[in-house]
Amino acid sequence: MIDIDVKTLFVFTAAANIFIIALFATYVKLYKVKNPIINIFMLSRLLGIIFLIMLSLRDGTPNQLGIIINTTINIFIVFYEIYCISFIERKFDSKHFKRFLLIPLFFSIALSFFSAVSVSERITAVSLSVSIMYAFTAYILLTEKGKTKIQFLTGYILAMVSLALFIRALGAFFEVGVKMASTNYMLILPLIFFLILNLVIPLLLIFILKEKDNLKLSELNKSKDKFFSIIAHDLRGPFGGLQQIGELLWLNKNKISDEKREKLTKVLYQNSKNTFNLLDNLLKWASANAGLISYKPCKLNLHKIALNNMRLFNSQVRFKNLGLSCNFESELFIYADFDMIDTVIRNLISNAIKFTPNGGKIEIVLEKVDKTNNTCTIAVIDNGIGMPKDSQLKVFEIDATVSTLGTNEETGTGLGLKLCKEFLTINKGTIWIESNENRGTGVFISLPIENK
Repeated sequence: MIDIDVKTLFVFTAAANIFIIALFATYVKLYKVKNPIINIFMLSRLLGIIFLIMLSLRDGTPNQLGIIINTTINIFIVFYEIYCISFIERKFDSKHFKRFLLIPLFFSIALSFFSAVSVSERITAVSLSVSIMYAFTAYILLTEKGKTKIQFLTGYILAMVSLALFIRALGAFFEVGVKMASTNYMLILPLIFFLILNLVIPLLLIFILKEKDNLKLSELNKSKDKFFSIIAHDLRGPFGGLQQIGELLWLNKNKISDEKREKLTKVLYQNSKNTFNLLDNLLKWASANAGLISYKPCKLNLHKIALNNMRLFNSQVRFKNLGLSCNFESELFIYADFDMIDTVIRNLISNAIKFTPNGGKIEIVLEKVDKTNNTCTIAVIDNGIGMPKDSQLKVFEIDATVSTLGTNEETGTGLGLKLCKEFLTINKGTIWIESNENRGTGVFISLPIENK
């Protein structure tokens, strides 16, 4: 036996958890963290304080309802904690979280059948259940690829916690007439070890968060450096062309034939238009990434937005003798930001015109309305030159360079589709491409049709 007051140990650990909650609250405030995972972890610690205080105040008379409540709280505390550690690097998904809530619910229901058995059997069942949950999380952290060094360290610590609880379960199983506050070394040492390691885990979680933030920042900086080098290269071409044509027109203004002047003027117009479009997209993309573009969603008539943008391209459509139509009803409403969606539709129509040969056809069609998920999908489909399979995903990547000449030698940088993806992500939408070379391209976008 070890001369330690278990109830005092519980009170001390509860006090330590108050300090941990204050530490996380300070971290959230200083770094302006908006991560639901942090809130769930703080909730687990708050429930932990309540649980530990309830254990320290429990009298000698067993209460079946109190045992069930304590066991349920304990299982959910462990679940919240290991969920946060396991999924810290992923984007929080409430549906995913609710699905996983079935795990602690299952354990809680199963353990409720042990509420009327002996203390020894209860400690064995609860310790073994929690040990299994920690072991599973340790397995994820130690075997999944892409984990950081701190996550591996956390995995080893959780494995030790699982082992400590397993030893406690064995100690309770083999000791006859054990009490909740037993100081048997097979019970108290694993408990002390578990409580100490449980206080280390929050610090590791903060380190994991900072490590992930640093990795994301490093990758983002590399991507942006490459992106801006692409933009600088692509801007140099149009501006150089404008300068050369300007010099040619100015220095040889009396020697150029009308036919050649008309041809140079056409090239000058095309270059200036491409440069303007590039700068316009670049400005919007930079503003979106800097948080300067505000997201103001409202109910929008998608048909009206499509028609307004079609009118903008009347001259280009006539010039290439294209058929441009919108084949869905006027009563299609979405819930999104007007400026962003207007920019998306304009870019998609512009791309379709660029890559469709003279006399071709472009249609804006309603692919489907999904009332279950409250989304609609439209597509801009052309019968143009198409796109290779390996380029269909790269065009959305910030560090990929995909630039193809149009059917009339129109130049581009691929920035438009990157901007489309950026804006659609903000508006809870998606974008993808279906295309075959020389058989046309369909660019599909999905958007919410109501405020969810």
